[in-house]
Amino acid sequence: MEGKLVGVHKVNVKLANGNTETYYYAWRGKGAPRMVSKPGTKAFTQEYVRLTRDREKASIEGTIGSLIDEFRKTAGYLKLAASTRRDYERQLATIRVKFENFPIKAIEARGSRRIFINWRDTMKEAPRSADMHIALLSRLFSWAKGNEVILRNPLEEVERLHSGTRRDIIWSDDQLTKLLTEAVPHLRQVALIALWTMQRQADILTMPTLAFDGQRVSIKQGKTGARVRVVAAPDIMPVLRKAKEDERQRVLVNSFGQNWTSSGFRASWRKEMKRLDIKGVTFHDLRGTAITYAYANLDRSHDEKIKLISEISGHSQDDAESIIRKHYLAGQEVIDAIGRGTNKA
Repeated sequence: MEGKLVGVHKVNVKLANGNTETYYYAWRGKGAPRMVSKPGTKAFTQEYVRLTRDREKASIEGTIGSLIDEFRKTAGYLKLAASTRRDYERQLATIRVKFENFPIKAIEARGSRRIFINWRDTMKEAPRSADMHIALLSRLFSWAKGNEVILRNPLEEVERLHSGTRRDIIWSDDQLTKLLTEAVPHLRQVALIALWTMQRQADILTMPTLAFDGQRVSIKQGKTGARVRVVAAPDIMPVLRKAKEDERQRVLVNSFGQNWTSSGFRASWRKEMKRLDIKGVTFHDLRGTAITYAYANLDRSHDEKIKLISEISGHSQDDAESIIRKHYLAGQEVIDAIGRGTNKA
């Protein structure tokens, strides 16, 4: 991510003591903010992205910059979940830093794949982030190919740098016990809803109180658009009933009784995990934990277990087997340990 940034304005200023100081501005012209990070560093690039992210400017036609502009206007992009779109906006801003004026005609030229992969590799210290950036660039090119703007996508079948999976990383009995007995109430309630509904963080935090009819919770998933109805388990009934009694807009609120924001929740969760000394697991791992525990303890055949879990998790029956097993269901050894009641990992 280091290197010369297009648009950065360099100014040499003679100081009163006779020395010359070099200042860098995010762009040329009135109102341009001065940059404080050291030029040529990752911090300098990140500062540039932050300062220019919301600055509207016309891209040159026939460039990757103009391609990004068109892509961001598509119905498919606009219907993405807000959290996904925020991530994409940040990644697209980074892509612009390097390829804003890269000609569209050059995308399909021989050798372009190496140019893009070399750029990806400059972020290899953060392999997962590098993979997400190149995947989004590939998605941009796939959209362009589908709309006959380019004839080929040079980033098809790019090997990932990050090969890890969190499938086998589930919360242990001890960690869950500590979370559900010692965590502050407003975070413990979020964890309970997550475990008993198997839903994603964003869907849990924005769950309206009207979604609870006294027996079931109806949820429309923001990421997939799937609609699921979950029978409310006894463990979460008090939380749901309290929300109704208080006539809250949403089921879950923060310590001030206000609706959660995604950033506010993440900050509170990190602080609480540090206080509880819970390490090695994330909030998202609660979903995989719930799915794995359910699979280990259901007295059904494999196919019936997958079907029941998919009805709650929101995966289609066609995709349930591959998605649940690949991303959420821990390996057989972990499942067997849970079944024996010996999961202490």
